[in-house]
Amino acid sequence: MIIGPFVLEIVVTFFIVACLLQKYGNCRKHHILVTANVFIAWYFAFIIICILPLDVSSTAYRQCLRDNFDTTTPYPVVTTEIPTNSSEVSNASSFEQNKSIQNIVDFQGLSFENACQLPWSYVSDEVLQSLWRVVYWTAQTLTWIILPMMQSYSTAGDFTISGKLKTALVENAIYYGSYLLIFGVLLIYVVLQPNSNLDGSHLKVICITASNTWGLFLLVLLEGYGLVEIPRKLWNTTKKGYMLNFLYFKASKVSAERCEAEERIDDLMEEITHISNTTPANHPTRPYVDLILEKLPDERKSVTQLRRSRDDGRFSIDGISVKGLAKLHKQVVKSLFFHC
Repeated sequence: MIIGPFVLEIVVTFFIVACLLQKYGNCRKHHILVTANVFIAWYFAFIIICILPLDVSSTAYRQCLRDNFDTTTPYPVVTTEIPTNSSEVSNASSFEQNKSIQNIVDFQGLSFENACQLPWSYVSDEVLQSLWRVVYWTAQTLTWIILPMMQSYSTAGDFTISGKLKTALVENAIYYGSYLLIFGVLLIYVVLQPNSNLDGSHLKVICITASNTWGLFLLVLLEGYGLVEIPRKLWNTTKKGYMLNFLYFKASKVSAERCEAEERIDDLMEEITHISNTTPANHPTRPYVDLILEKLPDERKSVTQLRRSRDDGRFSIDGISVKGLAKLHKQVVKSLFFHC
């Protein structure tokens, strides 16, 4: 195996993805787990594009060997030893066998050089299969479990890890439910087949098939929209007057959405101000209130002039609940996201 091009592409792809993530992401602000998962997702996506040409050339070379030499080894293997006992074979027959083997070696060497040329980027089949297994199952795990859960986890308003995970599962119920529906249909179809034998390998194939089917359905829906919208958008970009009016409309729409987000933040600030002023310092929900206050931008804090009282006897704590604070926290996170 020629490992130079293979290792070079892996290393170059690593640095390219690292530079892109540094440019378009904020590694210092984000959590290390978020940065690591995003890096792995981007890295494996680029790996597929970069390693695929090596796989194609190596597969074509192995196919050429199978077609011409009927062997699965990367090079024609010729045995020079004769598996016979010299006491049982005469000198004449030994000479004829050696001559025949030499002729086969010469013929195979000539055909090998002319028909199958070893590519400079050749990678063994075992290495490629191991790489694709790692890429495929890692991508499946990121697509179906880690990334959706992380996205919902980051916007959840709960204050505990278990609460955020529960909220993330509820928000992804439709996402997982559609997959389980396809999986159930395929499972029933396989069970109803005669002589069906379900085991671990069959369940793995059903999982892969359900995932591919779900992806194909999504691809059909998006492709139906993209085949119409993308050419239309490219055509309209050539019209200067149309694009100018469109950008005016888009700018006004973004400005209106920002104003609505600011108004929503002001309403939330009033509610948070009331809760902060009516929550004593020794109340169990006080840390949650402080956590919500930390999410607010500094300019909003100065405008509303939030005050925190340390006198427990002056305030009423009726109506304060962790569930209500979690809902308020989620609204603050989403409002700040649209505001920024």
